[in-house]
Amino acid sequence: MPGKKSDKPSSEKEITYFELLRKLNTGSKDPAERVDLVYHFTGEEDYLKDEAWRKIASLLVPDELKSFNLDLMYGNETSADQLANIVFLSPVNAKKRLVVLFDLSKLSEFSKDMLLKFLPKLPDSVCLILLSLEIPSKSKFYTALEKLATTVKFPRLWDNQIPVWITNRVKEKGKKIEGNASRILHDLVGNELGDLSTSIEKLITYIGDNETITAKDVETAVDMSKTNTVFNLMDSIGEKNCKTSLDILENMILDGEKPGGIIYWLTIHFERLIQTKEFLSSSSGSLTSFLKVKPFLANKYQKQAPNFTMEELENGIMFLYQTDVDLKSNRMPDKMIMELLVYNLCHL
Repeated sequence: MPGKKSDKPSSEKEITYFELLRKLNTGSKDPAERVDLVYHFTGEEDYLKDEAWRKIASLLVPDELKSFNLDLMYGNETSADQLANIVFLSPVNAKKRLVVLFDLSKLSEFSKDMLLKFLPKLPDSVCLILLSLEIPSKSKFYTALEKLATTVKFPRLWDNQIPVWITNRVKEKGKKIEGNASRILHDLVGNELGDLSTSIEKLITYIGDNETITAKDVETAVDMSKTNTVFNLMDSIGEKNCKTSLDILENMILDGEKPGGIIYWLTIHFERLIQTKEFLSSSSGSLTSFLKVKPFLANKYQKQAPNFTMEELENGIMFLYQTDVDLKSNRMPDKMIMELLVYNLCHL
């Protein structure tokens, strides 16, 4: 039987990602009591949203029970009935099950209405996380949702916040980083937190038993690995250099890079190239501000966008989507699937 229903839905409240982390890391000894019944994660910083739901999963769902108590669902593939059937299931050998719904905005209007009706009836034995981008203004659905869920904001970090984030991330790993070193790392890698996190992991491995990451460590280690990074793969594909792209892909695979991560960043790259073409054809403002990236990245997009027609870029998005499907089907080795993707993207 499902667990006891809550006496009332969560009160209207809005917190930041950092406030969420503090709550998850402190309080009751029972992790299940640190999480709320329903969360709405909204904002542009997908990397932190991903970290947050995974943190909650680590608290609620042991690895050996993930196949029973963790469900990942997608708005464009899910109906309200399907979602309700999952969230009202009792957890297996645990106090709570975790259900994560990505792309909340892609739920049908009917399913959104049904979602609002069953959220107040959720059992205490579930934690439901709904993920979306920025909340549309004056939306009745999101206004109603705010009264039923804990809204957690995930805005993009400002440029001046990135070095602080780097310093804190290094501290979490038990190391220190010089202030100048964090600024150099930011300049070399950019604003994408996923890439910065990967670079930090490599730097920690590089310094070994040393306690502090120095500016020289950053310059050396990042330069050593730059030919194998997704940044270079994106640039090479953007320049339609197939041989170099395949060589970079080979090195990335040898270095243990996951296909899913590569597809994620390539998709962002192609989406930004589309946005760049649309911007350049209709506006004379700042591309840097429009894309919300550092100037050197905006310059790259502006340089690469003319290499593709809009139709080619849209076909590229379709290739990336199909590759993600093919990887999950296990019809061919991952390496072969990724090589075919890179070849197709370079020959759009």
